[in-house]
Amino acid sequence: MRKSLKVRVLSILLTCSIAGCGWKVIPPVLPEQPISPHSVAERVVLTVNDRAVVWGGGQLGQIVADVLLSKGTFKEIEYPVESRNPPDLRLVINANGRVNEEVGPGIVKGIIIGCLLFLPVGLIRFDKTFELDTEVVLLKAGKKLRQFNIKSKTGISHTLFSAVEEYEAAARQAAFKDLGERIAAELDMVRLD
Repeated sequence: MRKSLKVRVLSILLTCSIAGCGWKVIPPVLPEQPISPHSVAERVVLTVNDRAVVWGGGQLGQIVADVLLSKGTFKEIEYPVESRNPPDLRLVINANGRVNEEVGPGIVKGIIIGCLLFLPVGLIRFDKTFELDTEVVLLKAGKKLRQFNIKSKTGISHTLFSAVEEYEAAARQAAFKDLGERIAAELDMVRLD
């Protein structure tokens, strides 16, 4: 009878522990000033080099384009295909990205989880930071109108058995949306004659 009670208690603890498995996104801090709707131009060609963002999944350009359109920065964005008669305005984004994981504390947390027979698997959290370092250039007929750099971090707090595909996709969405909003804020100062 006692052994049965121990097994039940152990299975309840294990079930509760696994039920706590999951992740949460810690989005970047957005610019403090709200962006006033301002259209820079009717049309622009968007050129994106995001090969150095290994966790990007090739989605940086599309998410940034969607944000710029929703903010009204441009009325039409030619991306990923450029038309035969492109506008003379071009927005060039060169992005680098890396993932920083906690190494030392992560090993200690893994050892604790293993020593306690995976009971705290849903309680002990691991942290990951997705960083973006981006150079943005606005060109008109090949001449620089505006150039600026944007740095951004998106954090993830996850448990050991969280689905990496899910939290990486959420981090990607949050980071790229933040980048688009910061680009819109910077371009809000541009006035074309």
